[in-house]
Amino acid sequence: MNILITGASRGIGRELVNRYNNGKNKIYAVARNIDSLKGIENVVPIKLDLSDLEKVAHYFKNLDVKFDLVIANAGISLPHSPSFTPFEDFKKTFDVNFFSVHAMLEGVVPKMDKGKIVFISSLASLVAAPSSMPYSASKRALNSYAQSLRNLLAPDIKVINILPGFIKTDMTDKNDFYMPFLMDLKDGVDRIIYAIEKEKKEYAFPKRFYYLIKLFNMLPLSLQDAILRKVGR
Repeated sequence: MNILITGASRGIGRELVNRYNNGKNKIYAVARNIDSLKGIENVVPIKLDLSDLEKVAHYFKNLDVKFDLVIANAGISLPHSPSFTPFEDFKKTFDVNFFSVHAMLEGVVPKMDKGKIVFISSLASLVAAPSSMPYSASKRALNSYAQSLRNLLAPDIKVINILPGFIKTDMTDKNDFYMPFLMDLKDGVDRIIYAIEKEKKEYAFPKRFYYLIKLFNMLPLSLQDAILRKVGR
């Protein structure tokens, strides 16, 4: 298979590269820093800054490869803060987490006649905490995009939206707050691959955390807001 993975130099993306690089696949690995990806057999490093949307769109429109599996994994987050986010930081979060996905797929999808497109969203998309407004909003937009695309491309191309909770990576290592149900990287990627193989339309994990969020979202908005104002800053 030809497999495209973004955010491939570290964390979840790098682990996915390692798992799928089994001698049967050719991996196109997108990252800003590709030094660690150079020289690996069956891996084609692609140096791209996903916040540069014009370059992203141009690159994939001109890349003559038919992909069997696309995993849009790249994402960034800002430090949790109760302050109002500056526009440039807010825009960059959306550019990387959301707009770059469409910029990439505009060139990729027309070359696919079947296969799978996978989005790595987040359980944070289901709760709009005031301290992580750009990240939560960008991932919530991605959920909507995934649902639209799934029905647009059905039945030939399967679209899978995965919503992980906290997974131990260099990105979560920067967090200075309690992260419930924090998962080991290997376990988290095991579940991601399971969802891909089973062609889950939407897959959220860990389930205990997901069900707690579902219960929270059933509360009256006034109570949700009171809780978020108290613990979500």
